[in-house]
Amino acid sequence: WWPPSRIDRTLGTRSSGPSSRDDAPQLDSPDLSDHPRAVQGAIVEQSLRIDRTRMDRSATRARMHAATALLVYPSGGSGVKPRLSSINDTLLIDMGSDYRNHAHTTRQPKTKDFNISIGNEPGFPVVSCGNRSRKMTFYVPLNHHQHLQQQQQQQQQQQRHGTTTTGALGWFDGSNVNGSSIVGSRDHVRSSSSSSPSPMTFGMSDPKLGLDLVPRLGTLAVDPQKIGIVSLHQVHVNSAENAKAASNRGTLRRKAGKKIHTHHLYFCMRDFGHRIGDDAEIHFHLYDGNSNRMRALSERFLVRIARDGFSTYVETSHNCTIFTDLGTSDLNQDLYLIANVMRVGKMLHSESVKKGDKLTATTHAYRRPYGVGVLPLNDIVQFDYSVESEEKEFSFKIFQCEEKDYHQLHELIIKKASGKFQPINASPQGQYGLVVSMKLLHGELCQAKLEQPILFQGAAITKKIGFPDVIMPGDVRNDLFLTLERGEFERVGISTAKNIEVTALVLDENGRVVQECIAIASGSPLQAHYKSMVLYHNNSPAWNETIRMFVPIDKFSKAHVRFEFRSCSTRDKSDPKLFGFSFARLMEPGGATIADGAHELHVYKCEDILKVQPNVYLRLPCSAADRHSQGDSPSPYHRSSKEAFYVRTVLCSTKLTQNGDLLSLLQWRNRPEGIQDSLQRVLRLHNEELIKFLQDVLDALFALFSTDDGNSTPHSGLVFHVLVNIFSLMQSSKFQHFKPVMDAYIRDHFAAPLVYQGLLSSVQHLADWLTTTDNLEPIVQCFSSLEFIFKLIIQSRKLFAHASGGQYEDKFKNDLFSVFTSLNGMLAVQSTVQILATQEALLSNAGVVFEQLRTIITRAELESLVRSMLDAVPKDAQPALVQAKLKTIKDMVSGQLFQDDELRSVILAIACKHLRVHLARRDELRLCTEILAEVLIKLYEARAKTGEKPSNTIHHDLDTLFASIFPILLQTINILSNGGNESLVCSLFAVKLGLLQLLDESHYQRMWDRQSGASPGGTTTGSGIGGSGKELRDFIQQCLAIFKDMLEQDWMIFSKDWLVMKMAANDVVRRTLEELAKPLVYRFLGPHSFDSQLWWSYFSVAVIFLTQPSLQIEQYHETRRRKILSTHGDMRVMMGFQILSMWAQLGEHKLHFIPSMVGPFLEVTLVPEPALRKATFTVFYDMMQCEQVSRGSFRLVESELIDKLDLLISENKGDDEYRELFSTM
Repeated sequence: WWPPSRIDRTLGTRSSGPSSRDDAPQLDSPDLSDHPRAVQGAIVEQSLRIDRTRMDRSATRARMHAATALLVYPSGGSGVKPRLSSINDTLLIDMGSDYRNHAHTTRQPKTKDFNISIGNEPGFPVVSCGNRSRKMTFYVPLNHHQHLQQQQQQQQQQQRHGTTTTGALGWFDGSNVNGSSIVGSRDHVRSSSSSSPSPMTFGMSDPKLGLDLVPRLGTLAVDPQKIGIVSLHQVHVNSAENAKAASNRGTLRRKAGKKIHTHHLYFCMRDFGHRIGDDAEIHFHLYDGNSNRMRALSERFLVRIARDGFSTYVETSHNCTIFTDLGTSDLNQDLYLIANVMRVGKMLHSESVKKGDKLTATTHAYRRPYGVGVLPLNDIVQFDYSVESEEKEFSFKIFQCEEKDYHQLHELIIKKASGKFQPINASPQGQYGLVVSMKLLHGELCQAKLEQPILFQGAAITKKIGFPDVIMPGDVRNDLFLTLERGEFERVGISTAKNIEVTALVLDENGRVVQECIAIASGSPLQAHYKSMVLYHNNSPAWNETIRMFVPIDKFSKAHVRFEFRSCSTRDKSDPKLFGFSFARLMEPGGATIADGAHELHVYKCEDILKVQPNVYLRLPCSAADRHSQGDSPSPYHRSSKEAFYVRTVLCSTKLTQNGDLLSLLQWRNRPEGIQDSLQRVLRLHNEELIKFLQDVLDALFALFSTDDGNSTPHSGLVFHVLVNIFSLMQSSKFQHFKPVMDAYIRDHFAAPLVYQGLLSSVQHLADWLTTTDNLEPIVQCFSSLEFIFKLIIQSRKLFAHASGGQYEDKFKNDLFSVFTSLNGMLAVQSTVQILATQEALLSNAGVVFEQLRTIITRAELESLVRSMLDAVPKDAQPALVQAKLKTIKDMVSGQLFQDDELRSVILAIACKHLRVHLARRDELRLCTEILAEVLIKLYEARAKTGEKPSNTIHHDLDTLFASIFPILLQTINILSNGGNESLVCSLFAVKLGLLQLLDESHYQRMWDRQSGASPGGTTTGSGIGGSGKELRDFIQQCLAIFKDMLEQDWMIFSKDWLVMKMAANDVVRRTLEELAKPLVYRFLGPHSFDSQLWWSYFSVAVIFLTQPSLQIEQYHETRRRKILSTHGDMRVMMGFQILSMWAQLGEHKLHFIPSMVGPFLEVTLVPEPALRKATFTVFYDMMQCEQVSRGSFRLVESELIDKLDLLISENKGDDEYRELFSTM
């Protein structure tokens, strides 16, 4: 597909001839002998459009030359300069060293400011480009066959239309610069199936180019023949919103409806501009600099730099990390990135620089403080949730201070205590100290990995200290974060202060070291021990170093941490000398893990490591609060009251608990006298501890809730409150994902068959208690948790019925109906601010409660409960309560109840009753419209499942909906059309069309019968339709008036580019006009019943329908015209013959429309359909004959014909064929 001559010509252009600049790097032509046919690759053209003005000239030149000289060979070949690799079917192209060499000495240009195209050949669009590890890299898809297909399709398109469409990033066949599919225009039309849909495709339109929106579900275009018109309208609305949200550069925006709770920060270190002279460690972590908090938000991420400097470091890939699970509250104005720089070498820096030799096996390398950098992250956190953020680059300085203040240097910098620190001058090669780049990611971590796979490639995961705002059920953590804060040590005699190094290690109950359980930082492997940094000559050192411990669960209860203190010498050959130790137990005697917070540990003297035996010192107290110790045990170790070691711990575990209150509840059988106190304390818990041990907690609570025979216990009331507290906790955003865990517990583990009685009585008690108490918070919590309470009631009843053979069924139903009587009484109470919240909570959960009750009561009983609850809401209720009622109806329509044929009829009848009231009042119209839309979508889906012949229940449901809702819907649309909310009118009209779409001839026939007082059974309906012919006349007239208004405006309620929606709407209107024609013929054509005004309205609407701009398919390109004809046919022709048929029915009444119908019939003849034209021309003969017979001449017809033809000619209407055919008349 790429001839060798083309390759030779291209390569010759790039490799020969004088360069425009002397220092331009040259790339020799590759040997193509091994590639006789084609090179499966692409040449990156010189199409870098650089927008920044503040850019170093040499770096720009290097990048331009590197880009223009790049030739890619996926199949190999000699002379290839770029390095190739692949990740997830993506080709990675490294731009080579030309760019990097310049980047070392100049500030790196930003990659976001240029666009890349690949050669002049389509089929190799650049997916993305990025700058990783100071190397310029392009990412190109490898699915070559798809690209070849795209190329062939575009070539065919160009041959057919002589047009091309090129995106900013490569080529998107028939796509705009956003990468979104463009289908249909007057000059350029392409079928939506002619290209593989891009993940970025929204189905967008471009009004400036006159293109139409393609409604899509996901990446697939919607077939209007297989989807209801209400669903089609919703797809159009969503597609239009997505298209509007996309920026000109193709940035993907997220739907704004769902709040994002979790964020992640991608971090990459780009440059380090200091020459330390030793190996270095840079520890990065996020920090909350608020003066009231001042705490680390994440563990540390470690980047090691060899003493040779940045050139060694840059070749590694260990410079990137993802700071995970940041909450919205964490992303505030006080968020900082802290960089702790440490020198790893000899004790004194001057000796390292003076000798310049590398460390040997006998040389001790100490971690020594060097400096700290602080970067405010104000820019990165001021983000838009709906748009993907860009990677930004930052540079900041490194500061130093006295060693004794090093532990708080970051705080001093944040507080701007400038007198206590000063900047460190960078080396001449690096003027900026530290250079990093960051990018904010949104959503769950797994989703972020799918959306940004390149960023996660080789990047370490840096965990948050603490749980995220949203905890997922599958999340498993067992991390103990331990911070070495400071120590207080005595000076021995008159000697100088010590250089103290702390070694931390974890030991099990037998004194064996637990291997690979300490993480110094992310990006570093797990180790068995950790060595702190060393402060020179300081007996009161403060370290403030945080490490993460991962101790296996089976070893955690008996494990402890030991801290060994050694004095380090400045002489190379002297080993650090042990002089004491401290230890901390990881678990308390009651079974709770070590508490979060600060701990002051005893320091025991010992200079021989062999004498530090766990079986000896574990008998001693590790701190003043230690209750493990055996007080009478003699101590072989000396301890001074003036010495202490301070640490701080934070536990992040889904397996272990620190809460003694929770443990006392779980172990209630050991201390039955303390049950009440334990429940009171657990009731005050509002954290993840309850959720982490959900099953164990619930088992304990249900064991305390009732006796073995089902009676209540002294603790039942308090247990119920604790249960409600847990259920309320699960309603919060943090634990919303645990609802499936709760459902699984109820379904698979719940085993309390007698608690349903107590739960029912507790709910009823709170409902009756509503008007007698001022503390309504427990009641609101209860009714907000009805979903889980009734799931437990129903499961408990099923378990009891299974065990007892269905005993006490009547008593259970009596209790249940008694509870609902109390609930209905609660809804009827006059609403105050406090009571209203309770009533809303009840109604918001009523739908799911009814759905659950369906499994244990009959349909008739369920109908009674639903009807009585909705009717209990007062007619003059506050708007918030009315909204809650309508949302309950919507929940039932959207849920499983509406899937059952019999229940659907029941719910629909109840819903129609309430919807009629609110439509008549014209209040809560948006909610009413949403409910009707959902009803019609469900009915369309149900009818589609039954095939050609819908079931009797669906037929009956449509009849109910048509009779109850359609007349009031027409009135509402008619009123709102005169200045109402446009989007609401659009939605209401879509609902009207959706109902008409589902009707068949029998529905219309029953409607005409009802309106004429001839309904089955000889009675009229009480739903607003029935009685005399006047009502039928008014109904038809109202339908025609609304259609006329919409057609005259060419469907202005829909956006201009909604062509698919307009065509579907026209199809429904056409079929409806056919049905409306039948009562005109049978009921309004007799000698005493003829209504000329009604007939004239019908003809007017029909002609306006036929002549509307949307149906003039000649204006469309051939492809779109064929698509319309194959889907809907030429609706003008169908309507034209319908008009002729109606004219033929008029008989002697034709004279009423002469000559007024001459002009409309001439409009019909403009349709370029020979058969329709000929048939319409005969109407003019008929008119002349009628006028001749009645009036003795046909002057009126003749005069009207001449006037109208003159008008048509002046408007340049009609074609040559039309003129020839008319001349034969």
